[in-house]
Amino acid sequence: MSSNHTMLTIGAFIILTTTLQNFYQVLGTTGDDISDAQDMILATTLTTSYLEIAQGMAFDEVTDTSSVALGNAWALTPTLSLGHEDAAEDTLTRFNDFDDFNRYSIEREVPGTGRRYRTEFQVWYVDPANVNTVSAARTFVKRIDTRTWRTFPPPAGTVRDTLHMSLAMGYFHFD
Repeated sequence: MSSNHTMLTIGAFIILTTTLQNFYQVLGTTGDDISDAQDMILATTLTTSYLEIAQGMAFDEVTDTSSVALGNAWALTPTLSLGHEDAAEDTLTRFNDFDDFNRYSIEREVPGTGRRYRTEFQVWYVDPANVNTVSAARTFVKRIDTRTWRTFPPPAGTVRDTLHMSLAMGYFHFD
C-alpha cells in the first residue's frame, strides 16, 4: 500500500469518526429532549390531578358545613388563616375545603418511572374582576397556584424545569 492509500484511509477514518460522533451527539440530545418532555407530561398530569381534587372541595370551611348562602365575604376564612384548620387535616385525603391546600407541599413517585415530583401550593383571595390580582381582603373568589418539579433523579445540569399552573374558584350558591 502506497503512502497515498494510507493517507486516504486515514482521511476516511477521520470522516467516519466525525460523522459517528455527530450522529451520537444528536441522538443523545434527542434522548434528553424526549426525557424532558416526558417529565413535563408527568408533572402536568400530577398537577392536574391535584387541581381536580381541589376543585371538588367546598369553597371554604364555612360553606362546607352550611347550606345557607353567604351574602358577606367577611364570614369566610380570614386571609392570614388560609390553610388546613387543624392538625387532623394534615394530608390531601383529609382536606375538606379549597384553601386547605395553602402552604401545602407533597412529594410523590410516579409508579413505573422511578421519578419523584414535588408540588407546592399557595391559595389566595383574588379580585373577582381580575383573578391575576391578589386581594388582601376576603372575596368570593380564590386562586390556587401550584409549582411542580422533578426531585429524583436530579435534573442534569443546573437548570430545573418547574411547571406553574393556577385555578380560580368562585363561591356561588343557588337556592
